[in-house]
Amino acid sequence: MNIELVLLVVLFGVIGFFGSYYLNGYLYNAFRQNKMYDPIVSRSSHKEKATRSGGMALFFTFCVCYGFGKAVFAMSVDLYALISFIFVALTGMADDFFSIKYREKFFLQLFAAIVLLQSGVYIDSFHGVFGVYEIPLWASYMVSVFVFIVIVNAFNLIDGIDGLAALLSVKFFVLIAGIIAVTSSEMNLVIPSIVGAITGFLFFNFNPSKKVFLGDTGALLLGSVIAFFVFYILDNDNFIITDPLIRRPLLVVLLIIYPLADTLRASLIRMYKGQSPFLADRVHLHHRLIDKGMSHWGASTSILIMSVSVVVLGFILSSYFSLTLCCIIIFIYLFMLYYLFFN
Repeated sequence: MNIELVLLVVLFGVIGFFGSYYLNGYLYNAFRQNKMYDPIVSRSSHKEKATRSGGMALFFTFCVCYGFGKAVFAMSVDLYALISFIFVALTGMADDFFSIKYREKFFLQLFAAIVLLQSGVYIDSFHGVFGVYEIPLWASYMVSVFVFIVIVNAFNLIDGIDGLAALLSVKFFVLIAGIIAVTSSEMNLVIPSIVGAITGFLFFNFNPSKKVFLGDTGALLLGSVIAFFVFYILDNDNFIITDPLIRRPLLVVLLIIYPLADTLRASLIRMYKGQSPFLADRVHLHHRLIDKGMSHWGASTSILIMSVSVVVLGFILSSYFSLTLCCIIIFIYLFMLYYLFFN
């Protein structure tokens, strides 16, 4: 084991945590002094005064960690990817302050996705799904843009109760940390910085006296970074250490299974009712747990445990069964979880 690498991982995790903790407290006080609280409406799951400053604190923490890592150590992320992340974060800030219309936000996300493609990291293969492997460049771009917009909005839409989007993001980053450490030495310090920053945010997110939300800034930023790593895994040019154990498309779907499943379900329900799939309401699965009397912490950790169990099941099944049979069994398992906990 590389002791120097372990120490650097711990160092950047600590910097991310304390940087985020300080900035969350500082921005909360600034928002509170200006009475900039998140409005409490009929669909809200909280009753305490809270600010939407958590995403800004995460963004500034990422900037500090990356600047320090780039200057002192060999931390590096493609410039176009950084520009895309910054653009998404600025879009989220504008939405938090001025409430951008969804159509405008969609086109801004589309632009961010196109910028991200210039990094050279995108989905260029289906890795055998439907018998398809490499796909043409134009199809790669179209699929990648679609996946980017879906993932970014999925994480934004599940940010309806305390800790859920943050905890599921931590799960994603922790599970791919080993992949990044093996395949990209330049990005292996990015993960601990992000996890540390999210952990610092959670101390305020679950604090009723100084409650802070991610807001669109945080949810969209985390979604865009996760989309980038999904592209990285599905890019055929990158070596992925888990290839002998599980198919890449199944791996990325399992890593973000809850945001995808919940967003798909909520959108179908709204369209069935003749409503916009982007309507803000309380049809999400996590709202069901809250309505059953669970606390925000209980609901978020329950969903986290269930989503981890799905990933573990996927790895186990992939060792014995074909991709099709794995998908069928996992679907049955998801159906059982729904009727046991959410119905």
